[in-house]
Amino acid sequence: MTTSHWLRQHQFTTHDITTDILIVGGGYVGLSTAYWLTELNPDLKITILDRSFCGSGASGRNAGFLTMGSASFYKTLTLEWGLDKAKQVFNFASESLELVHQHILKSSPEIKFDRSSSMTLFKNEEIHTKWENKEFNPQDFNFKWKDKLDLPAPLQSRFFGGYEASPEYKINPIPLLTSIKKRLENRKVQIVEHSSVFELNPEGATTEINSIKAKKVILALNGYFPQFHKSFQGAIVPRRAQMLAIELDDDFDCPSLYYDPSERVYWRKTQDKVLVIGGKRLLDEQGEVGDFEKISPIIQQGLEEYVRHELGLKFRVINRWSGTMGFTEHELPFVGPIEAPLEAYMIGGFSGHGMGLGFRSAKEMAEVALGAKQESFYNQFKKPRFKI
Repeated sequence: MTTSHWLRQHQFTTHDITTDILIVGGGYVGLSTAYWLTELNPDLKITILDRSFCGSGASGRNAGFLTMGSASFYKTLTLEWGLDKAKQVFNFASESLELVHQHILKSSPEIKFDRSSSMTLFKNEEIHTKWENKEFNPQDFNFKWKDKLDLPAPLQSRFFGGYEASPEYKINPIPLLTSIKKRLENRKVQIVEHSSVFELNPEGATTEINSIKAKKVILALNGYFPQFHKSFQGAIVPRRAQMLAIELDDDFDCPSLYYDPSERVYWRKTQDKVLVIGGKRLLDEQGEVGDFEKISPIIQQGLEEYVRHELGLKFRVINRWSGTMGFTEHELPFVGPIEAPLEAYMIGGFSGHGMGLGFRSAKEMAEVALGAKQESFYNQFKKPRFKI
């Protein structure tokens, strides 16, 4: 995205920037990477660039699930990679949640969050039986089965049961991003918003208005990697997620984070009588490929029908939006070095799990970029092999 001369608040004097590490992308993962770089080396000069404002992408458009991921996610990983590697991802995600709690949430009273659990729900025994697989046991991942009588009262007549995971967090993502950003500013990290990098060169990067000299560059673009360079096309696929916020007519006492794998839906309450729901991509799967945050009438209608018929709720719509995520074939991100005119790295392609995996993944990125470890955790799945 570029900004015209007429739309930009023009300054006739634009200074070039010199920095040790340039991070391109000011979302949750880009900010978190800067956080860990400053933890590992407080003397580093770090600059973050975002083409809009920090959190304007998927980081500020999600449902506020700070979660290890659903039972269906770990089922997919187990069938693809085997139990041992799937459990490694689960432990990695658990550590990521604990790290963000210890480093950010505990000391940030301005962040709105609730310690909670998540549940992967099943409407009836037939759906649950079809979902089960002899090679995958949810209890290997500490998912605990809850019969319908153990579910919240509003769900007992509508669901057969579900697998519960904890501890996890319901969170407003904007205060989380704001808190990390303020910490970085206090650590003298330079954050430049409304500025786009369009080329890397041996000296650093070129933007719309100036040059940035950098020793290293880290790209944290998630779903926007293919837009940045053609080498990422196909390896990271941008897909939208449709979101809907509704105000309920009546109380709906469901305190957890909920996944319905048969409907590809996820939802939670954000406050009294307000519920946020997302998903239903399969209603127009091909139409949701792309990085333009548009509203899909088909999917939005599907989300409304789900609330009306599957949850039995009366409501009025208070907001609709979408966000772009980056999906990889193996459903896990790429974290590591890439071939470029200067020393460069990438972190992205979280396949909808950026909030859960992101903070620990950013630590991996910082450690690899600073030489504290040779390669990232994710290299055992697939190594980044990109040339720009």
